[in-house]
Amino acid sequence: MLRNTFFATARLRQPVAGVLAQSFPRNSSTTTTTLDAGTEKEVRHHESQASDWWNQNGSMGALHALNEIRVPFIRDGIVSRGTVEPGYVNTTKVLKGQRILEVGCGGGLLTEQLARLGAQVTGIDLGEKLIDAARDHLNSCSPELASNVVYKIEPVDQHAKGNCECYDSVIVSEVLEHVEDKIGLLEASVRTLKPGGSIFITTLNQTIPSWFCGVILSEYVLNLVPKGTHHWDKMISPLDVQRILDTMNCQTVLVNGSTYDFWSNTWRWINNTQMCYALQAVKNKNA
Repeated sequence: MLRNTFFATARLRQPVAGVLAQSFPRNSSTTTTTLDAGTEKEVRHHESQASDWWNQNGSMGALHALNEIRVPFIRDGIVSRGTVEPGYVNTTKVLKGQRILEVGCGGGLLTEQLARLGAQVTGIDLGEKLIDAARDHLNSCSPELASNVVYKIEPVDQHAKGNCECYDSVIVSEVLEHVEDKIGLLEASVRTLKPGGSIFITTLNQTIPSWFCGVILSEYVLNLVPKGTHHWDKMISPLDVQRILDTMNCQTVLVNGSTYDFWSNTWRWINNTQMCYALQAVKNKNA
């Protein structure tokens, strides 16, 4: 078990100006279905794992385990805004009536869990094989959720054009660390969000601990995930995410640090954000 003292290591954080400079060409995946080389590589890498996506003991094991803390984080964050129907607050369908967009839904691990809580969830992704895996699992293993879930192969910028201010919440979970144009993705995501709605983000911080654990240990030493899954230069600090969201009239209301125990395949909250973090921001009603 890695001790918290390890995570006190001084972090290396890219200045926000550097983050603002990162972007895909404007004919990229944020606006059309034509992907640039970097995005294409990311999509193909994740599609290569599509057949293993729902295997809890496979390369997606940590992502399955993450649901244990990210689902309650999202659920409680939505409830805290007072938008949930009072009669459902303490029930298994607490999110009934909530419209949620999941950006970068992959094979649907989080999508289905939110639907089980009663939400109407739209999951979008650029990977056709990932959406196929999500649909196959929904139809074969969770048919009772079919009326609560819609999957689309679609970039978020394109989706935003026809769904402006449509969603009560937007989820961007384990996505930012795979994207160069973070501003473009977040801007389009926020566009789909109703004023007063929340955007939830989980990702890796850009620190020495996150590089060592998220890349070196997990990919090259323990072989828990395929090599090339994470890139330190694509990671981003919570402060930089907050600064970007500030420019989009979204106020960050909560940031929780988290860490993953390789040996027990469990996640837990910790009192710093040196490894990973979950963030909730609310779109101001005068946006």
